[in-house]
Amino acid sequence: MSVSEASDRSSRVDELEERVERLRAFGSLRRSFRGIEEPEAIAAAAVRFAVDVLRCKELVIWCGEKDDSDFDQLSMASDAFDLPKTIERSSKLGAELESSSSTRDPELLAIAGIPPGTDATALALRASSTQLIGVALVVGAAPEAELLDELVFDVESALAARMIARLRAEELAVLEIQERELVGLLRDVEARDAIIQRDLEEARQFQRKMLGVPPRVDGASIEIVYKPLGLVGGDLYAVSLDGTRLRLFVADATGHGVRASLTTMFIKSGYEAVRLAAADPAALLAALNDAIAHTYRSSEMLFSAACVDIDLTTGRVTTSSAAHPAVCVVRRGEATFIEGGGAFLGLRSGMKFTTHEVTVEPGDGVYLYTDGFIEARKQNMLFGDERFKDAIVHAHASGGLAGDAVLTAVTTFLDGTPLDDDGTFVGVRYGVDGPSPTDGSEVESDIVAKL
Repeated sequence: MSVSEASDRSSRVDELEERVERLRAFGSLRRSFRGIEEPEAIAAAAVRFAVDVLRCKELVIWCGEKDDSDFDQLSMASDAFDLPKTIERSSKLGAELESSSSTRDPELLAIAGIPPGTDATALALRASSTQLIGVALVVGAAPEAELLDELVFDVESALAARMIARLRAEELAVLEIQERELVGLLRDVEARDAIIQRDLEEARQFQRKMLGVPPRVDGASIEIVYKPLGLVGGDLYAVSLDGTRLRLFVADATGHGVRASLTTMFIKSGYEAVRLAAADPAALLAALNDAIAHTYRSSEMLFSAACVDIDLTTGRVTTSSAAHPAVCVVRRGEATFIEGGGAFLGLRSGMKFTTHEVTVEPGDGVYLYTDGFIEARKQNMLFGDERFKDAIVHAHASGGLAGDAVLTAVTTFLDGTPLDDDGTFVGVRYGVDGPSPTDGSEVESDIVAKL
């Protein structure tokens, strides 16, 4: 081996050893980042590494903790440059680094305090591809650009992780304050519990009177099950007889409790205003939707609904629904669901709805309901459509009341687990006369009326 060859080989070995040492230094730097909590300490470690290992003249880091904050200087620079303590995010330099990874433009570098003719580069520090969190200013070229890129990546990762941790700590502190405030509010609520309970009981009585008792109908047996989750509920039903047309209506306001119960009052008022003029269920839903969406458009008053007209002379059944569970029809002992689809009412005016028609015979049944029964849940199991349908079919076969059968089946299925939603059931047995109606004032149970 010649002297020149030996020299080249020795030089390559030295370069390799130097690269290995840099890689080891990188590993040590990354391990140190894991134990550093403060962004200023991360920046200081990065500066030492850039100067001692990568042989940069200067590395200065600015960082902003929030998306709209300016970048504050984290690391100290030598007296060679008069560097600003803050770089505005809205400056030309900040705007440039929002869209690019680096710049050597002298005009932009001057914003960071670098005089013309200086070998310097401003690098973008990002928490993600779209989130700029800082600026790194490198003075003097690093021996290997890819090593500088690795350093920038490690600094970005460490700063982003600490910033996230700090923001989470701030959020936890805010949550603790809010929790203390909530505890205080809870005590106030508990102090007024007696008044609230009394008011809720009055609201319950008012809601029951508003719902009322269905009319006496020759040639039809009507039954209603109304089971609110609390003292008041977000379900609504209405039954009316106009000539030979028996109209059934069921609605389910979004939410539970007092807010939902207030919504039912507005719905009932709107329903009564459009009921007589609506020629069929689809027209009724469209008119009711327009009335609610126009009058209460800022109240987020959304609800599902289903409407059914039964011609007591011919047995023709016309149905329409809006985001509501399917109407169940039992004919000749077999139950089928009539799906309606449609969007929630109150969302926007001008919506249209479709109708479906079937014909029933004496002894057949038509049933409307809300999802509180079919979506009753025990652990990971739902009561579901099939159990609901089986209960109704069994009631038909045994001559019993479908509403009683459904409530009994749901109660048995839950086995002590409470309902988690209001439940309402309105049923009509066509061609079957029911008993004389009650006046509704003495009804206090979940079964509101069986007529």
